[in-house]
Amino acid sequence: MLPFKDIKVLDFSQRLPGPYCTSILSDFGAEVTMIERADRVPESRRIFPGLFELLNRNKKSVTINLKTREGQEIVEKLVKKYDVLVEGFRPGVAERIGIGYKKIKSLNPSMIYCSISGFGQNGPYKDRVGHDINYLSLSGVLSIPGQPEVPPSRPGIPIADLASGIFAAISIMGALRQKECTGEGTWIDVSMFDLMVTWTGIRASNYLVHGKKFENEHLSPLNNLYETKDGSLISLGIIEQHFWENFCDSLGRKDLFNNPKFSTAENRKKHERELLEVLRDIIGQYTRDELDKKIDPNKVPYAPLLEVEEVFNDPHVCSREIVKEIEVPNLGKLSLMPFPVKFSGETSEIRRPPPEWGQHTEDILGELGYSMENIGKLKERKVV
Repeated sequence: MLPFKDIKVLDFSQRLPGPYCTSILSDFGAEVTMIERADRVPESRRIFPGLFELLNRNKKSVTINLKTREGQEIVEKLVKKYDVLVEGFRPGVAERIGIGYKKIKSLNPSMIYCSISGFGQNGPYKDRVGHDINYLSLSGVLSIPGQPEVPPSRPGIPIADLASGIFAAISIMGALRQKECTGEGTWIDVSMFDLMVTWTGIRASNYLVHGKKFENEHLSPLNNLYETKDGSLISLGIIEQHFWENFCDSLGRKDLFNNPKFSTAENRKKHERELLEVLRDIIGQYTRDELDKKIDPNKVPYAPLLEVEEVFNDPHVCSREIVKEIEVPNLGKLSLMPFPVKFSGETSEIRRPPPEWGQHTEDILGELGYSMENIGKLKERKVV
């Protein structure tokens, strides 16, 4: 049995962090009901083509106008039947639209209420607006370069958004376990900024733990990207001594390994500027295909930098079934990605395609006791 098959989740979030969190819960079997605005198709369905479909597999969609009394009544009835509520508003907004924690707790004391925001529910930054790049900036993540002699740059994927979705899902799972023991709900405060500060701390461990001056100790010519003869990029992740020896052997460069300047990690650190130039010159003598044939990836931490189109056609990606193809009415075949971790028992699966806007409104209102006549009237008044 999927572990959260008996868990029901109300999702008031949009964009990426909240929907990513609830997509993980839905892959574990939870029944996730998205609450979407009733007056027009939400921007989150259109702003990044394909993203909505990737994030909202296995979910249901209900449209509700929260600005109406009838809409608030529907939410109050739903809250009493659900276990988890996820919202992604700035502090104070949930209260203004009638779904604040105090109200929800009064309706359902055992509710697990998860708030995902940029800077958390308290502190001097709580009312600041922001997006992924701003959290990475303020947290110091963007101050740490990833390559020798290359200035720091923005990552190509939204790290803070994805991290907050993952941490929110983990926290909800922990709260569900706590609820089993105590019967009590809780309010989870997920701050994207907080998470990124803790990730900065991973690189600043020597400063935090031992009070040493911060240095980019992870930077190394042997942990770097290099351009090949044909303009492609490859990566080296050579940390251990035996991998360095294997790399030199694979390219017929025993002289490098035997060179006192590069023979030990300590000496390579002292002469890293010279080593960087040597490696640039060596890698630049080969095309990517030539390096793929010369360097055994089972003996050297080496990999070509694949373009996006190459990734999804890679034989290992195909073998691991990271991407699943499903048939969707009115849309045809869609390639989606369910939870990527494998289990020995029943694994996550795509049980239903991403919902159309408001697709399940009538069904869920019917479960709450509304007749088709009442639902029709609510639609006429644009409540749903």
